[in-house]
Amino acid sequence: MKTEAVSVTAVHAAGGHHHRVSPAVPAAPRIDATSELSKISSDLQESADTATAKLAEIAARKVAQERAKAGGMSSGKTMLIMASTLKQVQRTTQAATARRWVKVVAAVAGLAAVIVAVMGIVIAQQKRQIEELVKQKERIDKEIEAVEQQISEESEPERLAALEEKLNTLTGNAQSTLRALGKSDKKKAEALAERGDELDRQIRDILRKFDADTYAVPPIFKERLRFHVDELVKAPNLKFIYGRKQRYWPMITRQFSALGLPEEMAYVAWAETQAYVAWAETQFDPKAKSAAGAAGMWQMMASTAQGYGLRVDPSVDERYDPEKETRAAARHLANLLAEYGSDSFMLAMASYNRGESGVRRVLREIAQEPGGFRKEKRDFWHLYRMKKLPEETREYVPKVLAAVIVSRDAKKLGLED
Repeated sequence: MKTEAVSVTAVHAAGGHHHRVSPAVPAAPRIDATSELSKISSDLQESADTATAKLAEIAARKVAQERAKAGGMSSGKTMLIMASTLKQVQRTTQAATARRWVKVVAAVAGLAAVIVAVMGIVIAQQKRQIEELVKQKERIDKEIEAVEQQISEESEPERLAALEEKLNTLTGNAQSTLRALGKSDKKKAEALAERGDELDRQIRDILRKFDADTYAVPPIFKERLRFHVDELVKAPNLKFIYGRKQRYWPMITRQFSALGLPEEMAYVAWAETQAYVAWAETQFDPKAKSAAGAAGMWQMMASTAQGYGLRVDPSVDERYDPEKETRAAARHLANLLAEYGSDSFMLAMASYNRGESGVRRVLREIAQEPGGFRKEKRDFWHLYRMKKLPEETREYVPKVLAAVIVSRDAKKLGLED
């Protein structure tokens, strides 16, 4: 009769409910096994049967608790818990009669069956919870894709704002579902978080370097990024351009590293020249010049260059000095990142292309809207989805990321010979 009572109590303590499915695995109550067992030690002098019942309950609860800590997987501590419990009983019952000690040993030996029963219930419940969370995330992802598509096709401001709000709610729900899943099955949650194709993973990898990760990349952004990657890969002079990039890259990364700037920011030099003059002759070309008056590898305007200490006059133009202009460009980008925040590095790049005044004007317009001062309203993705940035700037950021991705694949593309 004692063993049956122990089983029911242990199952209850381990969270063995058969009909309720919640987003996260119910955590076993936290217990101090040492103090509990010490209390049992004194009880054993009066009643080995009562102490054994408590012992079984504590052991089962402890095993369930460790399993929950391990994310629903086997903690590998079950036998250690049982062995530790048995040693504690042995130390505190040495003065008891031989007949009583045999009774205790038999009860502890039978504890394995109780724990197996508890674990069976926990595992079955956990499996149902995981399946439901996976289905829930899949449903949310489909809704997110539908809303993203609507946003890309919409132009009316009020409808765009409503769709953006709906997207934010769905994204929050998806992230909450992933967190709940992670408590039960960390590996599955990580696998689901890395959804999408290779391009999706490359985008996320770049964004994480700037703490700028986003759950949903706008489909139109990914479409334009893929277009620019394909354009670069097909370019007949790509190998020549990559070789020129490699020539200046040690100097560029040295200047950027001095300010703690990630090297990905340096690909502005690749996209910037492409934005103004002929692709075939200007990538990482220190002598490039645009019709608008921008010059050098970093296509700086005269006023901007002079603001960073470069000499620009009819006699000397230091924008054509690769090292001096690179130092000025690094300082300029560092200032933009300081203004917008590292997680808004794409907004900093957009500002490099558009000019600070152009992006600030957009942000001031946003500030006049309800809640426009909030960080999420000043985020690049928000401005991109709401079509607040000029077309050239919207196109510029994918160009920069395309250059990053192609350079990362240089070996695969045969560019390093």
